[in-house]
Amino acid sequence: MKKELLNLLEYWEKEKGIDRSFLLDSLERGLLTVYRKKAGLPENVYVRIDRDTGDIKFLDEAGTQLPCPSFPWERIAAQAAKQILIQKIREAEKNAIYQEFSRLQNEIISGRVERFEEGHVVLSFGRTEGLLPQHHRLSGDHLRVGDNVKVFVLEVRKPNRGNYQVIVSRTHPDLVRRLLEAEVPELKDKLIEIKALVRFPGDLTKVAVYSHNEKIDPVGTCIGDKALRIKNISKELAGEKVEIIKWSIDPATFIKNSLSPAQAGKIILNEQAKEAVVLVDDNQLYLAIGKKGQNVRLASKLTGWNIRVLRFSEYESGEKPIYGVLEGVDENIARSLAELGYTTVRQLAEAHADSLTRIPGLSRDQAARLITSAIEHLQAEGEKK
Repeated sequence: MKKELLNLLEYWEKEKGIDRSFLLDSLERGLLTVYRKKAGLPENVYVRIDRDTGDIKFLDEAGTQLPCPSFPWERIAAQAAKQILIQKIREAEKNAIYQEFSRLQNEIISGRVERFEEGHVVLSFGRTEGLLPQHHRLSGDHLRVGDNVKVFVLEVRKPNRGNYQVIVSRTHPDLVRRLLEAEVPELKDKLIEIKALVRFPGDLTKVAVYSHNEKIDPVGTCIGDKALRIKNISKELAGEKVEIIKWSIDPATFIKNSLSPAQAGKIILNEQAKEAVVLVDDNQLYLAIGKKGQNVRLASKLTGWNIRVLRFSEYESGEKPIYGVLEGVDENIARSLAELGYTTVRQLAEAHADSLTRIPGLSRDQAARLITSAIEHLQAEGEKK
């Protein structure tokens, strides 16, 4: 048994990376339990395994070696050792996997599609499996068994029983961030910085970038020669469009850039409320708003400003937002007016005073003054023309 034990320990240490001392300590505790149960070993006697020879020794509390119990200890010890080692090796392997994938949390790894379970995808990562939940899949993903796919490691769950579970995602915004960092060396070298990133998974991602070197164009660098870098990322994301936006410290410039590919005209800012009205030509309205409103919604998230897009013709005809234009209209009144359906100067000018008195704390005289102010503003705008 001595030789077999030492050879087994050496194998598991070299091939599996499981610490020899950990296995020996576990084996000593396991054998001690067996001997106390099977051979009636006294409480003050302990089992020790010689680290060099593999000899099993029985010691008292003072460390004095005692005779072996009158018991077929070698056969029992061999059986117990095998069971204990198998159990501990499994535990050690699970722990090693947990440690390995815990370090990979918030990173990208590549997995192989193993099978499908109730809409979820089970991926193989070699030593373990991971779960790609249905709500973390992209709508454009058409995965088949055997496909290789890149995923973002969300978390590693440590269950009470069974194997550790690696939960991964294809919809997390940082999947795009990590793909960009892998594709664009200048990001890793800190020459270019990602200032903000927002995403509608499967449809559109907007990334705001900034260059710490004025000689480096951050947008062109991320897109790559012949758009090769961004095409590689889009391909990995099942065709999802990735737009690179130049970040600016100037809010108006940043907002204008964020609405790409639309060409924004005039930007009107309400800095107190962080609201922006963007005026565009008629032929740019659809581009600015985007499919299902995605472009303007992502631009708002990217910049941190509430962006509203209007045609020049709408704005000039009195479709201006009330807040920030009319004197005496603070944020609370503007919000209350909007709840009643009055969001533009023209709508307010055409309102009846009695309808505005539904706003708590607003008298009929105050309502009338608001309407008069809106009418006078429209008249002044008309005279300017």
